[in-house]
Amino acid sequence: MAKQTINIGTIPNDGTGSTLRDAGDLINDNFNEIYSAIGDGTTLGTGYITASSTDTLTNKSGNISQWTNDSGYLTSISEANDLTVSVTWANVPDANITQSSVTQHQAAINSGVSITESQISDLQSYITAGSTTTLTNKTFDANATGNSLSNVEVADLASGVLDTDLNSVSSLDNTLASAKAIKTYVDTVAAAGIHYHDPVRVEAPSNLNATYNNGTAGVGATLTNSGTLAAISIDGIALSLNDRVLIYNQTNAAHNGVYFVSTVGDGATAWVLTRTTDTDSYGASDPNSLGEGDAFFVREGDTGAGELYVMTTSGTITFGTTNITFSVIAETAVYSAGQSLTLSGTEFSVTAGSISSTQLTSAVNLQILDSSGSVVKNLYGSGS
Repeated sequence: MAKQTINIGTIPNDGTGSTLRDAGDLINDNFNEIYSAIGDGTTLGTGYITASSTDTLTNKSGNISQWTNDSGYLTSISEANDLTVSVTWANVPDANITQSSVTQHQAAINSGVSITESQISDLQSYITAGSTTTLTNKTFDANATGNSLSNVEVADLASGVLDTDLNSVSSLDNTLASAKAIKTYVDTVAAAGIHYHDPVRVEAPSNLNATYNNGTAGVGATLTNSGTLAAISIDGIALSLNDRVLIYNQTNAAHNGVYFVSTVGDGATAWVLTRTTDTDSYGASDPNSLGEGDAFFVREGDTGAGELYVMTTSGTITFGTTNITFSVIAETAVYSAGQSLTLSGTEFSVTAGSISSTQLTSAVNLQILDSSGSVVKNLYGSGS
């Protein structure tokens, strides 16, 4: 009921005021309502709003910053400025602080109010898969059974966590090897052996005066004569269409490689060499690609016949950019049949009727020797 007021009239005894009985009723009604509101209807409560009070205030407002050394707890906080550094949270039931209240009062929490994990029952819902909250200097322990970190991408890892080159980084147990680093390392190790390709007819002992075109990343790459026009001839051998040629002395080493004669050329047309299909892409231990350890035997040439060359560039080759180098690892004598001789495999034969006895006598001494090396008989030549 609303507060009731005794009518005392305008002037004393003007007959308009409440009677004594009515006034007493009004006074009694007012006191009854007060005793019921803050007491038991008969007796007033004492210390109604104190630090130790157990009474509940519903829908009442107040400034918690004035409540210092609070030993009780609050079950609901609606104003963002209700928390200050002077508030001490004690005996806070877990269920009374939720994600929404923690979020609402983050600024106050950061300014000094301490809330422990045990006081926040739904802490795990505060940091969820969809949360944008940033955790700084926190440790995640995934060692226990069933624990794991998933969906971690390379871009999510800090610099230095992934090792992209196993050849240049020390062995560290806090560095992860990337798949690329492992593949590059294995390819390099696998390339350490010798892998034979089809032989070349000749090798170019010096730089060729030619213009380079890289084709499509090396496929179809060409060297085109930029000097005096003439049919192509290398190391004393006049080459034919499709002859394979080893080029290893170009001024720009990225132009080195194995080519075939795609245009022989003449006095009016420039000769053209094109990278062979088994050496125009990178691949370790692959007979159809070029990689470290690939070997090429030279069949002919004034200086290169019988030589075995190995490609020594380590790692991935980017054609047109990576220097391609070759080294000689073996030399084998290559024989050819001279005048009036025939070479079949490793056997020389004299062509019948092609050498007269006079020519044979003047050119060759044929002798029969005993076991001591003494001449028994001269068949041809001096003393015959």
